[in-house]
Amino acid sequence: MFGLFGSFDNSLKSKFKKYLKEEGTKKIMCTYDKLPYLDKYLDPKDFRLLVDEYHCLLKAYSYRDKAIDGVLDSFKKYKSFCFMSATPINATFNPDCLDGVPVITADWQNVDKVIVSLQKTNKPYLKAANYINAYKRDGYIEVNGKRSYEAFFFINSVTDIASILERCNLSNDEVRIICADNDRNRSKLEGYEISSSIDANKPFTFITSKGFEGVDYFSDSGLCFVVSSTSNTNTLAAIDTDIPQIAGRIRTKTNPFRNLIVHIFSTQLDNLSLSFEEMEEATNKAIQAAKETTDMFNSSTGLVREHLREKLSDKLNEAYMYYDKETDTYKVNNLLPKLELYNFKVNKIIYSNGLQIAKAYEENDMKHTKVEWEYLEDDKIAKQGKKMKFEEAYKLYSDLRKKVDYSGTTEALEKEYPLLRPAYDKLGDETVKYLKYVQKKIKDQLICNSDTSTIDNKIYKIIKDDIKLYTFMPSKKLKEILKNAYELTGKVGTAKASDIENWFECKEIRKTIDEKTVRGYEIYRSKLVFK
Repeated sequence: MFGLFGSFDNSLKSKFKKYLKEEGTKKIMCTYDKLPYLDKYLDPKDFRLLVDEYHCLLKAYSYRDKAIDGVLDSFKKYKSFCFMSATPINATFNPDCLDGVPVITADWQNVDKVIVSLQKTNKPYLKAANYINAYKRDGYIEVNGKRSYEAFFFINSVTDIASILERCNLSNDEVRIICADNDRNRSKLEGYEISSSIDANKPFTFITSKGFEGVDYFSDSGLCFVVSSTSNTNTLAAIDTDIPQIAGRIRTKTNPFRNLIVHIFSTQLDNLSLSFEEMEEATNKAIQAAKETTDMFNSSTGLVREHLREKLSDKLNEAYMYYDKETDTYKVNNLLPKLELYNFKVNKIIYSNGLQIAKAYEENDMKHTKVEWEYLEDDKIAKQGKKMKFEEAYKLYSDLRKKVDYSGTTEALEKEYPLLRPAYDKLGDETVKYLKYVQKKIKDQLICNSDTSTIDNKIYKIIKDDIKLYTFMPSKKLKEILKNAYELTGKVGTAKASDIENWFECKEIRKTIDEKTVRGYEIYRSKLVFK
């Protein structure tokens, strides 16, 4: 087998070509992003293609769209193809290009049943910390008369892992952390090593989504904890895919907790009035509008085509559409709306209450306990590390730059605070001071200074991070967000909450909050996307 990974440089290409010339059956393993390039070196019709863990095509699309598009554009070139997963997503969310492809289900006999202990709380990380403290106090915790001496915490947030480490005062000797090994994570985990799944076990193992799939762990007494907090949607483990994958990670057959998961979770306090069916209907209408618009542009010629091009470019790209420069056509993105619907179901339907969580487990053929509810009163878990405030960092950085510092301190500060260099170089001390050293305001100002697109596009780029999808936002808050954006971009007119409809699909409603009627909008999705 030839493992095609890493940078596709001249050395790798040379080795690959040499391998293809050798005699015998060829087996090639590669990542998604390499697949579209293989037909430069081989004839796909001579090969069969297997795409493993195909549910990741949807779940990873938000940050690996180009690589996944490459797979979906090229798989039909092969002699045969198979998309495989032990945890397939509901067919509703499959890419359109798989419509009509036969589905074969493996009927495994004598399958181990997963049992999930459902533990709802208002503060999932605090509850996780309490479990850790119990382990530290007694050296183990007892479940059904059996003792667990090791804990595996599946939490898809390095920041939140760091917070728990600090709260529990854990040492590097006590923890094994499995996450992407990059500068950003090393900074968040200062003082702790990033490990791999094959490193020696320690009392507490913390695992991000990097280790949810395709990784084996071994422990005679390890107990799995999944921690999901609605305050961080990255941590909301999907019941249909993440949980079954996690359940199979510990491979030691003699482990009495091998098929037990403790799922610690919180639920949404503020549910949308929009049902999944209504969201699906709105999505389908938006897709149809995108299809009709692309057909109109692609079939037009002359002045009509140029007029449509101008209209579309003025509005960035309409939702679910993107421009293909090579073919001078607009195309419809069919997978993005499916991802939005899937996330809506996970974030706003399943994690809306304990009953929905339990129902999701039942639909996926997993046993569960009754939902236990524990209300915890405590301060929020402190953030890892006592970092210098941005204002202090900027003033120090500015002084060093004026002195032409070559000691390495400026480089260290730039690494810790990437905003320092552009703020100093492009805005200067007076402007940064005027913006009160607030990083969000500084980023917005940099957008306005460097962006050559229309004012409306600049406004969208400024407000998009402040507008929370699938939530109710009071009109007063929306006016504040828009007012700031209008001032930065020089947009004429008074900011009104209803202006949000220019950039987002939403619905004006009234809600009772603290016994007061509050006007505002439920925000569903952006009308604009970048591709």
